[in-house]
Amino acid sequence: MSKNTAVLVIMDGLRRDAVSPTRTPNLWALRQGGTWFARYRSMFPSATRVVSSSTATGCVPATHGLAGNSMALLDEEGRLHPHDAGAPDFLAARRAMHGRALDAPTLAERLSGHGGVVICSNVSPGAALAHDPNRAGHLFNRVVSHAPGQALEPLSDITLSIEGDRLITERFIAEMRSRRPALGVLWLGEPDATQHASTPGSDSCWEAIAAADERLGEVVAMVAEWRAAGEHVLLLAGSDHGHETVEGVIDVQAELEEAGLAPGAEHGLVTLSNGSSVMVHLAPGRDPAPVLEFFQAASWADEVLEGERLRRLGQRPGADGLLCIVAMRRRDAPNAHGLPGLVLVAKPATGKPDRLGCGQHGGLGASEQSAVMLANGPGFSAAECDIAASPIDLAPTIMDFLDLRAEGMDGRTLYRTEFPA
Repeated sequence: MSKNTAVLVIMDGLRRDAVSPTRTPNLWALRQGGTWFARYRSMFPSATRVVSSSTATGCVPATHGLAGNSMALLDEEGRLHPHDAGAPDFLAARRAMHGRALDAPTLAERLSGHGGVVICSNVSPGAALAHDPNRAGHLFNRVVSHAPGQALEPLSDITLSIEGDRLITERFIAEMRSRRPALGVLWLGEPDATQHASTPGSDSCWEAIAAADERLGEVVAMVAEWRAAGEHVLLLAGSDHGHETVEGVIDVQAELEEAGLAPGAEHGLVTLSNGSSVMVHLAPGRDPAPVLEFFQAASWADEVLEGERLRRLGQRPGADGLLCIVAMRRRDAPNAHGLPGLVLVAKPATGKPDRLGCGQHGGLGASEQSAVMLANGPGFSAAECDIAASPIDLAPTIMDFLDLRAEGMDGRTLYRTEFPA
């Protein structure tokens, strides 16, 4: 049994202005007794697979190498290969091409000899595997599951739904009680799944938010038992990103074709929708100037992020041919239910529906970036702090709480830190 225990609960897609005493009573109660990070932000793109990797490694995408929910890989011959990073085989494909699944060690690897980890993730298999691509700990997902060094049967009876979250929370609590690892991570699929299919602020979305908060309450009860027995437990609870409402869908591929720019891997130009942002990859030898000019002139683009601006957002220009990321146009106007944030999105890949009127994320919009995070437990007083924080700070905080060194991370520890009010 570990000396200390850290528990992280993520309610995927919960935006900060949804937190209230009536909508999220368990999260609200934790907030009253812990440190609330009022300026906590998502990553860029504000997408689950990116945030999962950054949470697991304490690093920005430029360091860990998973740049987007969808991204391209560049092979040794200079050819681009588009990938959905949520697919169960994505990180294996990256390992085969680049030698490593991720370019930074995960918490699962760092803690393998120090109490281990239990990860229960009800999001995409690729996002789940980003926490532990090398099978260092115990990972449970509806598509992929493993124990240290070996595959396990996936939790195939679990769906991406409110009911699926209930079942995976049951499994998480059972695994935590039986294994007592140093770290437990519960990553719920709601309210993200419902918000992608409905308008944020609708009754179904509030129901999903309430259900996620109930799951948090079940974990809080487990933690309370352990604390009552004298154990030191740090509980981190929050979200990975928020949602805005889609008011238009742009077929970027079609517009590139109309402009005569020959998109496609066979032509060395790959554009991939990340919801409200677009990853643009260019193969060596192709002229970037007309591509950049096209995006800079597009009425649906808020900002074309390249070079130093892209580096400041944690990305690595040139890696796997990454030329730029386009943040789609958005505005603060309210949706049909009064929630601010309307955004344009890039048409998704074949086989995925256009989400007009539903929730989406991936860009730099205020509501997408307004993720939630609070810390409750030893080293964190009841306070609201105005320090800038993000998912890269979670891993060093957990390592510090567990009294372990956290070298090679881009984030900083929040444990036992004096925060400005």
